[in-house]
Amino acid sequence: MKEARSEGTMVLDAKDPVVAEDIKEEDMMAMMGFAGFGSTKGQAVEGNQEGAVKINQQRTWRQYMNRKGGFNRPLEKVK
Repeated sequence: MKEARSEGTMVLDAKDPVVAEDIKEEDMMAMMGFAGFGSTKGQAVEGNQEGAVKINQQRTWRQYMNRKGGFNRPLEKVK
Protein backbone atom coordinates (compact mmCIF):
# COMPACT_ATOMS: atom_id res chain seq x y z
CA MET A 1 0.00 0.00 0.00
CA LYS A 2 2.75 2.45 0.89
CA GLU A 3 6.13 2.68 -0.70
CA ALA A 4 9.01 4.67 0.71
CA ARG A 5 11.17 6.87 -1.46
CA SER A 6 14.85 7.45 -0.86
CA GLU A 7 14.16 10.97 0.52
CA GLY A 8 11.96 9.53 3.24
CA THR A 9 8.60 10.77 1.93
CA MET A 10 5.62 8.44 1.80
CA VAL A 11 3.62 7.82 -1.38
CA LEU A 12 0.19 6.18 -1.37
CA ASP A 13 -0.95 3.94 -4.21
CA ALA A 14 -4.04 5.15 -6.05
CA LYS A 15 -5.43 1.59 -6.26
CA ASP A 16 -5.84 0.95 -2.54
CA PRO A 17 -8.44 2.92 -0.57
CA VAL A 18 -6.98 4.71 2.44
CA VAL A 19 -8.74 4.31 5.76
CA ALA A 20 -8.20 7.04 8.35
CA GLU A 21 -7.33 4.51 11.07
CA ASP A 22 -4.53 3.00 8.93
CA ILE A 23 -2.57 6.25 8.70
CA LYS A 24 -0.54 7.02 11.78
CA GLU A 25 -0.04 10.54 13.07
CA GLU A 26 3.65 10.49 12.08
CA ASP A 27 2.76 9.44 8.53
CA MET A 28 0.16 12.19 8.31
CA MET A 29 2.69 14.80 9.44
CA ALA A 30 5.23 13.52 6.89
CA MET A 31 2.67 13.71 4.06
CA MET A 32 1.55 17.23 4.98
CA GLY A 33 5.08 18.46 5.56
CA PHE A 34 5.07 19.86 9.08
CA ALA A 35 6.96 18.85 12.18
CA GLY A 36 4.12 18.42 14.63
CA PHE A 37 0.62 19.24 15.68
CA GLY A 38 0.72 22.03 18.25
CA SER A 39 -1.11 25.06 19.49
CA THR A 40 -0.15 28.73 19.28
CA LYS A 41 -2.15 29.65 22.36
CA GLY A 42 -0.28 32.33 24.30
CA GLN A 43 2.45 32.64 21.65
CA ALA A 44 3.23 35.48 19.27
CA VAL A 45 2.36 34.62 15.67
CA GLU A 46 4.17 36.45 12.88
CA GLY A 47 1.85 38.45 10.63
CA ASN A 48 -1.06 38.24 13.07
CA GLN A 49 -1.31 41.99 13.68
CA GLU A 50 -1.74 43.00 10.04
CA GLY A 51 -5.01 44.62 9.14
CA ALA A 52 -6.92 47.86 9.06
CA VAL A 53 -10.02 49.35 10.60
CA LYS A 54 -12.39 51.75 8.92
CA ILE A 55 -13.26 54.46 11.42
CA ASN A 56 -16.36 56.43 10.50
CA GLN A 57 -15.92 60.07 11.47
CA GLN A 58 -18.94 62.25 11.96
CA ARG A 59 -19.31 64.78 9.16
CA THR A 60 -19.42 68.47 9.96
CA TRP A 61 -21.80 70.60 8.03
CA ARG A 62 -21.84 74.30 7.17
CA GLN A 63 -24.88 76.21 6.07
CA TYR A 64 -24.23 78.13 2.86
CA MET A 65 -27.64 79.61 2.12
CA ASN A 66 -30.38 81.12 4.30
CA ARG A 67 -27.99 82.33 6.99
CA LYS A 68 -28.51 85.29 9.25
CA GLY A 69 -26.74 88.21 7.63
CA GLY A 70 -27.07 86.77 4.11
CA PHE A 71 -25.14 84.27 2.07
CA ASN A 72 -22.55 86.73 0.73
CA ARG A 73 -20.18 86.67 3.72
CA PRO A 74 -17.40 84.40 5.01
CA LEU A 75 -18.41 81.03 6.40
CA GLU A 76 -18.05 80.17 10.07
CA LYS A 77 -14.98 78.24 11.20
CA VAL A 78 -15.08 74.46 10.89
CA LYS A 79 -15.47 72.75 14.25
